[in-house]
Amino acid sequence: MNHHPILNLVLRYFIILLSVIGTAGLFLFLPSPAVQKQKSGYSYYSSLTGTATCTQPESTDSLQELPELSHRKMQYTVQAEYMELPEEASVSKRRSGYQGNGYVAGLPAHTEKALVFPVHIPYSQHYAVTVCAASAKTVENAIRINGELLSDFTLIGDSRFTLVTFYGIFMEEGSAEIAIDTGEPGIEVDFIRLREDFSLDNQVFRIADSPCNPNAAPETVTLYQTLAAEWDSSMITGQYVSDNSNRELNMIYQVTGQLPAIRFSALGTRDDREVISGAMDWHVYMHGIVGLMWHWQAPGSDSVYAEEADFDLYEALRDADPEKLAAMTPEEADKAVSDGTLTPDARSLLADIDETSAMLIRLRNMDIPVLWRPLHEAGGGWYWWGAYGRDSYEKLWLLLYYRMTDYHNLNNLIWVWNGQSASYLVPERTYDIAAADIYLSPEMEFGSRHEQFQALANLTHHRKMLALSECSSLPNPDQMLLDRSVWSFFGLWYGEYLMNPDGTLSESYYSSSDLYKLYNSKQVLSLNDFLSIYQ
Repeated sequence: MNHHPILNLVLRYFIILLSVIGTAGLFLFLPSPAVQKQKSGYSYYSSLTGTATCTQPESTDSLQELPELSHRKMQYTVQAEYMELPEEASVSKRRSGYQGNGYVAGLPAHTEKALVFPVHIPYSQHYAVTVCAASAKTVENAIRINGELLSDFTLIGDSRFTLVTFYGIFMEEGSAEIAIDTGEPGIEVDFIRLREDFSLDNQVFRIADSPCNPNAAPETVTLYQTLAAEWDSSMITGQYVSDNSNRELNMIYQVTGQLPAIRFSALGTRDDREVISGAMDWHVYMHGIVGLMWHWQAPGSDSVYAEEADFDLYEALRDADPEKLAAMTPEEADKAVSDGTLTPDARSLLADIDETSAMLIRLRNMDIPVLWRPLHEAGGGWYWWGAYGRDSYEKLWLLLYYRMTDYHNLNNLIWVWNGQSASYLVPERTYDIAAADIYLSPEMEFGSRHEQFQALANLTHHRKMLALSECSSLPNPDQMLLDRSVWSFFGLWYGEYLMNPDGTLSESYYSSSDLYKLYNSKQVLSLNDFLSIYQ
């Protein structure tokens, strides 16, 4: 029998109050997708960021006053035989097909500025620069403009004079210097030619209003539309991480006071659950963009490289209809193998896709959109998915797209195609962004890489956003604006491209000042910049 009803009532209310406080504490301190859109700084990742130690350069705005572009036609040729020649070189007339009074032969090998053309630039605008040269054997050389290494070029060694043209080169009015860097001996130079290049002014992009997947989730559509709204005016920062320690992000913050908007990582390189957990943390705690690629090891192998994997993609999918195969249940696929209508290797491909899809489903269930880049660099032929030609690659891409999109309902993916070759272009309906991987030698200025930009724009008929999915050094936002080649985002690879083995900043490809200026430029969106516009 209860003799203290009032005391018991007070005790019950006290217990309920403690329960409410405890439950509220759980929601307050545990990660929850419901707070993804919160606009915060770095407080959630205090262990990542530490205290910024960056030193602000004298100018905090990387964008200098851009020169006014002229649009005037002009063309002139400068003959090599009239230039000042090094001692080893001479004017020759032995080879046919030259212009003028001869050509320059005997240039010293492995020499910067082996042959220099002083020129006068009449107008500040973009030019096409053509080198006319020949060689009896295949040799690699390079061109410099005003002391900066512009690009390498190769002569195939057929002994004929060949025109090698570099398009969209911005040069300011006044004196300039165009120089030939020699590789191995053998290049013979006839002339250089300059003419106007207005091709950059004529491009018009027509980007789709929504992702290629008609069932894309609302948060995926929102991210895509935010990228599209910034397209052609701002570039979004991105960084690959080597693991969940996020040491690369910490380094960037220490130098710049900013974090990248996109954290890139790779499935297939270590425990995929760990990779997915790191991606989740980035989005939940920092509200940043998740970027994922897939180092897909060939079925039955522990390697992604064709020469190390005994897997024939052509034979695996030779008689398969990718869309029908993508719709099969595991039981139906097993029966098809038993019936002899499906190859065991095709069944293995399906199993691998299902396993990786299970990882991505964890992100989907938390409403986390993903910049998804599978089957990268196929055109190089070194990965097994690109080693068996275009048709096999396209079949695999379609199998992957339909299996993930229609069967697993991964409606959180924004599909990034990075075939790295026109021959490997996949159907337009199956990707959202076309991307290029560009690695340069440390002494080369990245600039805008407008030639690759224009080639990719033409390949995709100006209907896709274009991105730098991997790069070795930093794009120049000023140059991108001048060249009308503003990449949607970039992804700087980790390792030597950012950090030395001892954890210090590597300045082999760019300086700490370059990194600071890029991340604090008005034309570049860091994480805080992105979150200020992301709805």
